[in-house]
Formats: sequence, C-alpha cells, structure tokens
Amino acid sequence: MPRYYFDIHDGVSLRDEEGIELTDLNAVARHAKKVLPEIAADEVCKDGEHQAFSVLVTDEEGHPVYSAAVTYTGTWLIR
Repeated sequence: MPRYYFDIHDGVSLRDEEGIELTDLNAVARHAKKVLPEIAADEVCKDGEHQAFSVLVTDEEGHPVYSAAVTYTGTWLIR
C-alpha cells in the first residue's frame, strides 16, 4: 500500500516525517478532510480569531497529490 505524507501549514510549516499508508487517492482526500478540521479545532483558540490551516499531501516520491485548506474567523457580536 502506498504511503502519503500530510504536511500542515498554519503560519508555521509542520513536516510529516512518518506518513500514513492509504489505499488510493480517494482515501487521501478523505483523510485530509478528516484531519484538517480536527487540527483547526485544536489550534484555533491558541492563535486568536483568524487563522488559516492547509495541508499538502505528497506521495512517497515527494510529488504533491492533494491540497486542502480551512479558514477560521471568529467575530465578537458584543462590545
């Protein structure tokens, strides 16, 4: 089974050194769509009310195969 690497960027790049084995590119997209919101939920409170998160997935040869991004914006409604 091929191994894919999910590098995260949220203002700072975090290289995935371990990767994960997935069956095909559909599984790659599903995994990215699952983990990116989880990362955003954990990190957004730490960095304020505006934050962008992206993932770049590469294959075993280092070729990009998928990219996704999530943006969080919080707005206070009371002053």
